[in-house]
Amino acid sequence: MLAIPARCTRLVYSIEKREPIMMSRLILVLGIAAMASSLAIAQPYPSKPIRIIVPLGAGGATDVVARVIAGKLGERLGQTVVIENRPGAEGIIGLEAAAKAAPDGYTLALGSSSTMAANFTLRSKLPFHPVNDFVPVTMALKNAFNLFVVHPGVPAQTLKEFIALATASPGKLFYGTATSGSKLCTEMFKTMAGVNLSMVNYKSTAQALTDLMGGQLQFVCEPVGTSIAAVNAGKLRALAVTSLTRIAAAPNVPTVTESGLAGFEYSAWVGVFAPIGTSRAIVDKLNTEFAQVLKHPETVSKIESVGFDPMIGGPEELATLLRTEIARAAQVIKDAGIRPE
Repeated sequence: MLAIPARCTRLVYSIEKREPIMMSRLILVLGIAAMASSLAIAQPYPSKPIRIIVPLGAGGATDVVARVIAGKLGERLGQTVVIENRPGAEGIIGLEAAAKAAPDGYTLALGSSSTMAANFTLRSKLPFHPVNDFVPVTMALKNAFNLFVVHPGVPAQTLKEFIALATASPGKLFYGTATSGSKLCTEMFKTMAGVNLSMVNYKSTAQALTDLMGGQLQFVCEPVGTSIAAVNAGKLRALAVTSLTRIAAAPNVPTVTESGLAGFEYSAWVGVFAPIGTSRAIVDKLNTEFAQVLKHPETVSKIESVGFDPMIGGPEELATLLRTEIARAAQVIKDAGIRPE
């Protein structure tokens, strides 16, 4: 029989004795890690500031309303909600950043009929897909109608007279556009009226309006909220509004339908979106809180003051609205014979 030295026996005994201790420690460490992970998962949302990307410059109608909404939302959630302006490329830069953000509920974005639907149909390629790369969270704003406005020196007091002027001078009247929505609205008008206007692209609506007031342009189709001040100041003349009925912000301005183009209507909307993959629980919580914010009297007053109406609705309603708007925009550019850029 082989004799085992006492020293080796003590070593084996020592290893056997330590093994259960080491295993116990490992189990304890794993248990603590599991508890920490569980606590992290169970951490209530939101536990840190939320950012809302506005793909437009600061100071515009949408930005002003967004800041009021963010403030009220932060009060309800008990967290800071920050507006992050990411303008450029007609909203594409900001929405691309939002689409690529972590789907954790801490990055949201304002998307609109212009930045989501019109851009998608007017461009052959976008760095994001409005349907496949975003989760609809809530409707927010609706009925952002446009005004057809001209320089006071244009010899047309009504839209009918402007159409006659454009018909007599095909391609010689210039209009400016800084957004896909403005372009889409003008293309609808050109198709229905059968006129040929020459387009000038601008980086901002403010620049287009400045050139219109300066006489470099003859016509623009821009939201009521951004053009009504110049009209009221006598710097521009409003020919028509793109709603089906007259609006309170411009009660003396006739509709396009009244002016001879029956059934013409164009309005923009704004919704809140999150990156694809954001959990339904977070989306539902946000939708509930946004609905309360959009009912608040201060929010409603600010929204109406810039030419919008509040729009409350669930994720499915916003998804349907987006798909409908994309289909409508696609039909407009088809009728106008426009090729996506």
